[in-house]
Amino acid sequence: MYGKWDRYVFLSLLVFILSGISYAHWKGQQQDEQFLKDYNEYQQAIQLMQQRQVEQALPILQSLSSKYPDRYNIMRTLGLAYAMKNDFHKAAFYYEKAIRKRPFLQQDPIFTLQFGEILYYKGEYAKAKAYLEQSKKLPGSEMYHARIDELLVQIQHQKSS
Repeated sequence: MYGKWDRYVFLSLLVFILSGISYAHWKGQQQDEQFLKDYNEYQQAIQLMQQRQVEQALPILQSLSSKYPDRYNIMRTLGLAYAMKNDFHKAAFYYEKAIRKRPFLQQDPIFTLQFGEILYYKGEYAKAKAYLEQSKKLPGSEMYHARIDELLVQIQHQKSS
């Protein structure tokens, strides 16, 4: 009698485990498909920004930002999109969020230059100067350093005016 019940218990557990594995596989495939769709949307937003179609890129990036609030790269790109639209308050907001999620961005030469420039246009000259002076210490091309020097001179003129 125990042998018959043992088989039923064993078969029930086996069916249960196989069902769980099948469900996990199916959910994993769904998640993969969603991540691929979101990745393609992110790439599309970047292409739109490269084509200066910021108005079309913003809703895509905003949607991705609400789906993935911890992704610093989405916040950074969203900030850049707002900067391209001359909305420097929102641009600075998203750059600061990106820094909170990934502090190492402050060692990225392009990021620090962009953020310094955003802060300059936002009118936060002291903070912009600090980021630009930090950028000056980082490696970059001659054109990169020339832009930093240009912004620092403009900040100096703003302070003396």
